[in-house]
Amino acid sequence: METPNYPFYVSFPPHVFVRKSIPTIMYNHLLALVPAVAAALYYFRIGALKVMLLAMVSAMVFEALMQKFLKRDITISDGSAALSGLLLGMLLPPNCPWWVVVIGAGSAIIIGKQIYGGLGNNPFNTTLIGWVILRLSWPDRIASWVEPFGGEIPDPPLNVFKFDGLESFLDYDFQYLKLFLGSQAGGIGTICILALLAGGLYLIIRRIISWHIPVGLLGSLFVFASILWLVNEEAYLPPLFHLLSGTAVFGAFFVATDPVTSPLRPLPKLIYGIMCGILIMIIRTWGKYPDGTAFAILLCNAAAPLLNKIRPKPYGKEEPVA
Repeated sequence: METPNYPFYVSFPPHVFVRKSIPTIMYNHLLALVPAVAAALYYFRIGALKVMLLAMVSAMVFEALMQKFLKRDITISDGSAALSGLLLGMLLPPNCPWWVVVIGAGSAIIIGKQIYGGLGNNPFNTTLIGWVILRLSWPDRIASWVEPFGGEIPDPPLNVFKFDGLESFLDYDFQYLKLFLGSQAGGIGTICILALLAGGLYLIIRRIISWHIPVGLLGSLFVFASILWLVNEEAYLPPLFHLLSGTAVFGAFFVATDPVTSPLRPLPKLIYGIMCGILIMIIRTWGKYPDGTAFAILLCNAAAPLLNKIRPKPYGKEEPVA
């Protein structure tokens, strides 16, 4: 009598059971980005629409072509490629050349995702891989900032402070309320803090993400900036400016919380967020770049597997006896 052959599948730990499917997670993220997309369309008009649509379509096309070439199932309907493309487009200026957007989307999908085996296997955030390639290859093309509709300052606040100094920064008279509502130059989908907070709270309420990474990132950034400002108010920016300008809030809710490249348990998530916030402030304060969110999150992606080792002791396991 022959023994039936049962397939035995082995996958890498940790093994986590959740009720939410991949499309549910991705489409909830896309829905949470609607307020930020609306703000981008208001402040940057048709230019923002072109960049975001082109990035999304390009990412989906490259995903399908790579899966076809590698003889994998075509999964562009799950929303992951569309989300990666939209996030990339939201980091770019509205006048970004079309070929730069296409190259960025292709780099994100091919280099940042498919060569590792597809969704769930990439060690680094897909969107940030595409953005960093563009940042290192064509820095002027993706930093050609445009003043928003109704605005008067064509440069992001952090750029003004980094390259022109505190005196020039104070001359521009940036106002907290205007920054909070999005009246500032920057990535088309990253400028309106109100819209980003609304989308982030939606994800937390829906339990698509947890509060640990956003709170850890924004909290540590605020504390670090507060210490610097209290030490020397004439050399450093007030902590609220660090929260209301740049891509910290965008990264805290929509990039650092990527379930593939971030830790799984609450305590590691909190530590991960704190690490991201500290690195952002280190890069902003002593680094070359005005903002450091993308580089900080990528560096912390590499630490996520190590942080995942922080876990409860298995039930019934006794401490070693000396």
